[in-house]
Order: sequence, then structure tokens, then C-alpha cells
Amino acid sequence: MQPITGFSLLTARTDGLEPNSLKMPLYFNGQYTHTSIAGLVIEGQYRCVLPNKTSGYLVITAFDCPFEESTEFSLLDEGFKIIATTSLAQMYDSFLLYAHWPMADNRLRLHYYGQFVLDLVITTGSSWLPFQPKLKLVEVVDPQSDPQTASSLAELAQRLARIDNIN
Repeated sequence: MQPITGFSLLTARTDGLEPNSLKMPLYFNGQYTHTSIAGLVIEGQYRCVLPNKTSGYLVITAFDCPFEESTEFSLLDEGFKIIATTSLAQMYDSFLLYAHWPMADNRLRLHYYGQFVLDLVITTGSSWLPFQPKLKLVEVVDPQSDPQTASSLAELAQRLARIDNIN
């Protein structure tokens, strides 16, 4: 996976109407993609290789709600068509994404506030749909075993300790 910066979401409409709060129009390099995705804020975006060896994109978005932060993951093909989605959300719970980085061509590490670490894996669907991509969230059991993850955990702990010392 390769980090990119080309995607953006429509944040305000020029016709005076409010944008749909569940799905937002997606733009790539300023051009409308004719696709709308869940979320209000882009948290990350990557160019990736799909299971059928073609290029695609992974866009990570959030709804940015005060007490129920959720993360949405949208996998798009080269034509910006959504081919797989998943989300991390639970009522009355908050999943605030702190950091993310590629671990492999098909794996992205996600560090949420606290010690919560997941991998997002692009995998294939069932045996009768061998090239249909699927997004799977897998909890990382021993995050300290990876140096970059351990560093991210330590950095966040120090940051939160500094905030506690101010109060």
C-alpha cells in the first residue's frame, strides 16, 4: 500500500442544500468520481493492489461524532467503484484513530487511542468468487512485537501523560 493525497469529500454545497450526512460525494484530484462514500472526514487514503492484481484505492473515513467515533473503510477499483466496505463502530463506544501505516501490500496497521491495535487486511472472498475482494479487521494480539507499533503506542502514552500533567 502506498499513501496518497488525491481524495477529498464535498464539505459544502453551492446550491444551498445540506449534503447527505450518511454518504458524501468523493472527489479525486478535484474531479467528481461519481461515487459517494460513508463518512464526513478522510482519515487516510492509499493506492493498493487488489487480489486480481489490478490497482485500487483504500479510503478511510470517520463520521467525527463527539462521543461515538467510528471508522469506515472503502475499497475502490481504478474506476472509483466501491468493491468492498467495512466499518468499526459500536453504539456508545468511540474508536478514535490515532495512527495508521502499511504493513504489507494487502495489510494496514491501525492504532486507535489507548492500546487498541487492528490490522485491516484485503483478502479474497469465497472460493466461488476468488477475485472478489473483502476487507477484514483483525485484532493484533501482541502489538509490542512490532517496533513501529510499539513506538506509536509509546508516543501516544507520552502525549496523553503530558495532557494529564497540564490538568
